[in-house]
Amino acid sequence: MRRPALLLALLCVIGSCVAQTSPGKGPPWREILLSRREVPADQNALTRWRPLFPQLFPKDPELSGELSLLSSPLTDVPNVGSSSLKAWLAALGPALKELTLNGRERMQFPPLHGPETPFPDHQPLRQLALVRTLALKVAWVDGRRDEAVAFALENLALSRALLSEQEGLIPVLNASGVWQISLDGVYWLARQPALTPAQAMRLQLALFQDERLASDALIRAFRGEFTFFTQVVVERLPRTNDVELFLSSIGSLGLAPPVSPQEGEPRLSIPVRNPFDRDATLQAAADDVRGWVRAFELVARHPRGLASTHTTAHLGRYAREIRTLLLYAVQDAPVTEEQVKAVDVEIAAVENPVGKLFLIITTSQWEPISASVFRREAQRSALTGLLAWRRLGRPAEWKELVAAGLLADAPVDPFSTTSLRVELSDPSHIWSTGEDGIDNGGLGDGENIGRPADLSWPLPMPANQSGSP
Repeated sequence: MRRPALLLALLCVIGSCVAQTSPGKGPPWREILLSRREVPADQNALTRWRPLFPQLFPKDPELSGELSLLSSPLTDVPNVGSSSLKAWLAALGPALKELTLNGRERMQFPPLHGPETPFPDHQPLRQLALVRTLALKVAWVDGRRDEAVAFALENLALSRALLSEQEGLIPVLNASGVWQISLDGVYWLARQPALTPAQAMRLQLALFQDERLASDALIRAFRGEFTFFTQVVVERLPRTNDVELFLSSIGSLGLAPPVSPQEGEPRLSIPVRNPFDRDATLQAAADDVRGWVRAFELVARHPRGLASTHTTAHLGRYAREIRTLLLYAVQDAPVTEEQVKAVDVEIAAVENPVGKLFLIITTSQWEPISASVFRREAQRSALTGLLAWRRLGRPAEWKELVAAGLLADAPVDPFSTTSLRVELSDPSHIWSTGEDGIDNGGLGDGENIGRPADLSWPLPMPANQSGSP
């Protein structure tokens, strides 16, 4: 393969190229950049938390396995955890009290510098959410019910702060994973027969705060990816007219010095004009991101299909314009003199050929990221309904819950144009159509692992449950 780093991303794009569409002009690309104001160290919770993070990881591998095993929202047994796990959690109590947000503290991560930036804080924060979820289960089983609810609320506050500060795709995926653990803890509590209407209301009110959390986090993530990935890599590409050097640099995302073909190997000519227009490339990337941002601003739902009508449409047009250059960049077969001549002709005829190649290779797969984060939003939305059932004391249709003042509106399904579906038979459950938008009747056990046909949240209700709004 001539440039191995280019092939995988290229295949993802070419296989789904569709109708020819020109990207909108829009305002200058700089307006899509994500601004950053540094938080003083004494106001950044991570400054205070980092020394405590090592305590969250048990040294005993059996305890680590038990933490993972008991994290499921459906793990509902009379005695949660072994005696050694309970002892470890009890010893960790003082640290857990410190690992909460105080006053106006924020949670700002170190600035990103490009694709090589490490993410050292995300795994400890995920572990914090996991440990706290186990702590809430132990507290609940031991009869400390309000303490358990407080743990769940602290996890939701952690997720909210985390999602509000991330600045790119990898950070948003890590943050949404923490949110998933936090929501699973709330779901576990919602399934407990002893949960009181007052406790359900506290949890529900916290969830109401996060109605736009997914959309706003995705806006920051997509703008951040443009700011800290696309722009940074473009700036690192060589200042040259030599397309061979561009190909080498794009293949390493600008992290390694560009290398020319070996001596004696056919190579492209150096064009008379600049083959890479940086501003035009950044503007096209910004226009692509802007389309997603507008979709998220318009409605808090997953914009299913936008990739094919927006992003892939533009990339498909670029692929058709530089067909021979693309093949030259990624092929395994030896390069011929005839092929080199054809690529030289194409480079001379097409505006910004290297910029278009760069966009094809580096543009992110936006739609799966959106779907992943909106899966968490679907669970948040469903939990507001489940907790309304617990407050009422029985499952009910949305209109009855709204009339009773337990919901302002029917919970939205972020994967369809309607509300979430409900089934009142035993076990009653709420479900979302999932990312394909097809209603399969709400089949599922509540784990929602992998890519189930629907996302479903069953809620067995105790026979003698009675409550009031």
